[in-house]
Amino acid sequence: MSCHSYDHEKSISSKRRKLKDLLLKSDNHICADCGALDPKWASANISVFICLKCSGVHRNLGAHISKVLSVTLDEWSDEQVNSMIEVGGNSCANATYEAFLHEGYAKPNSDSSYEERANFIRSKYELQEFLNPSLRIVPSKSTSTTCGSGKDSNSVSGSASLNKTSQAGMVEFIGILNVKVIKGTNLAVRDVLSSDPYVVLTLGQQRAQTAVIKSNLNPVWNEELKLSVPQNYGALKVLVFDQDVLSSNDIYDG
Repeated sequence: MSCHSYDHEKSISSKRRKLKDLLLKSDNHICADCGALDPKWASANISVFICLKCSGVHRNLGAHISKVLSVTLDEWSDEQVNSMIEVGGNSCANATYEAFLHEGYAKPNSDSSYEERANFIRSKYELQEFLNPSLRIVPSKSTSTTCGSGKDSNSVSGSASLNKTSQAGMVEFIGILNVKVIKGTNLAVRDVLSSDPYVVLTLGQQRAQTAVIKSNLNPVWNEELKLSVPQNYGALKVLVFDQDVLSSNDIYDG
């Protein structure tokens, strides 16, 4: 193992240990939104630990409102971990986001329907109905890839894994699909001498895209993309495109 790889793994281990220590606090033993035991997901920009069902609703709000990460599976930045530690946990965050929670307003519980859960979470974080009226919080924006039309490619390697059951938005989901796009091999020339390839994944109405690799017929992405899996889902479509600046993007045949 190279020194760089060792340092990278050591950094990941250190951050996961910090998150695990934070989860040991009593208020983090339950989901910040529904009270379900042993949350293993978090909103990194809101700085709360949440359960699998609530994580699906958070994800549907969009990363500009709630950046959902797995405590054990995803890679966290130092800034995200430090933000979680600085806030201190669910009680501190709820003291802000539920400061004006109306008496008699029933929070969802671990057995609540998805509609009850989604309505509460949207009211709490997106509409911010329970904040002090003089305080409005603008969640930090996360980096996202701009999607565009492009060309598909023929030989792309990768891997996919399906995580546990979840629910999100107005659609019921059975899990999160993690797809690792590794590389392309011997792609066709679509520009004058080379191509600018990128990969687009589609599952139902969802779309995820890798970065564009400039002037390369054997691109290496090593990117992990996530898609929520609806209960009734079709085939995962993997397309490779060539980016064209002055005209519509080309799709690889095959």
